[in-house]
Amino acid sequence: MAQEETGQLDRPRRGRPRDATIDTRVLSAAVDELAEHGVGGFSVNRVAARAGVAKRGIYARWPAREDLVLHALGTLAAGLMPPRTGSLRADLLHLAPYVDAVFTEPRLSILARCMAELPHFPAMYAAFRRESVDRCAAAIEDALHDAVSRGEARADLDTDLATGAFLGALLARHAFGARQPIDDPAFHSRLVDFCVAAVRPVAETRSTAH
Repeated sequence: MAQEETGQLDRPRRGRPRDATIDTRVLSAAVDELAEHGVGGFSVNRVAARAGVAKRGIYARWPAREDLVLHALGTLAAGLMPPRTGSLRADLLHLAPYVDAVFTEPRLSILARCMAELPHFPAMYAAFRRESVDRCAAAIEDALHDAVSRGEARADLDTDLATGAFLGALLARHAFGARQPIDDPAFHSRLVDFCVAAVRPVAETRSTAH
């Protein structure tokens, strides 16, 4: 009996193995669909055709259309997690290119278009704010909170304002300047050094000035 059970366990499973590239292809196709048609005109049928997969394969992974929309939008801010290096400067230098990537085309236009449409879909809008927009701010703000707890930034720091200033500088660079490269270490270094100096404890700032 034991041998029969072992034989059944060793027997290869029937059917094709799951294609590991499907998720990537579908999410990429979903982003393209959002860029062209927005949230209101988003079609799972067109996503399936773009990705070259069966629609049932999409629904097996994302049971509702809204799930796929939100997951696709979430990829636009991928990588924005607090690195927690132990240094505010190192944290911000790590995060800056990821934030820059969110603010470059076509991501910026997709986010702007969806931000305009999503208030008509309250539940999706709340999730989108949490998973895409707020993720940028949360990663930066977490780095600032960590710096405060280490004494690297002053205790009374308005972390929300400091976060907005950091994000705003990166956004303005793309919105009002010429096309900018995502990987610009020189600009990132200047911005980070400015921000680190601005949030230092007051006593340290005075001693540095003298």
